[in-house]
Amino acid sequence: MGRKGDWLYLSGVLLALGSVLLGNSLQSELRTLPIEQLMLARGPESLRVLGFAFGFPLGIGLSILGALLGSESSLRRLLLFTGMVTSAVLAAILVPGLFGRELGDGYFGTGGYLIMALVLGLIWLWGRYRTTVARAVRNGVDLQGMGYLCFALAAWNLCGAATMPSFGLEPEMMLTMGSQAFAIGQMKSIMALFVLGWLCSLLGWWITLRGAKSAQVVTE
Repeated sequence: MGRKGDWLYLSGVLLALGSVLLGNSLQSELRTLPIEQLMLARGPESLRVLGFAFGFPLGIGLSILGALLGSESSLRRLLLFTGMVTSAVLAAILVPGLFGRELGDGYFGTGGYLIMALVLGLIWLWGRYRTTVARAVRNGVDLQGMGYLCFALAAWNLCGAATMPSFGLEPEMMLTMGSQAFAIGQMKSIMALFVLGWLCSLLGWWITLRGAKSAQVVTE
């Protein structure tokens, strides 16, 4: 990465880390005060709440823009990513504003079917791509495929944790069905799948990058 990209990436890292630390400092308030009351806070308290709510997504967004800026991208591509980062950071406000905050089978059902179709399409393309790459990078591509698998299964379990059979979004139903222990188990499996998915993705890209560099050296 170039120097500007490095600084922007580092700023994103610090912002994301600061958001996590702010979340730790707000644990007592988050457990005792309604979220609406916290969002109406003023002064330094409001900065803590906003930093916790938006610091992590904004930090990740700045990090990816830093990586993009340091990899010789065009202004058009940078503006495209900036728009995507802005939309993603504000998703917690924009999506409920467009689709409401009520439970709806239509929204979640449609999203679930779309995710399934996209995952199956991604797996098909991954299999096709795997046959075209050099052996030096195939291990990395395989790890990326394992990451996709983990993310897909995490999405499946997240659906079950939020709705049936755990009813995480319906606490009264959860108490009636006695599904809290099952929901906790599902959330633990989701965390494990996310950790494995990101680990496989990270290692996959690292091995792919090393393999591509080795192939370039051999070619030269």
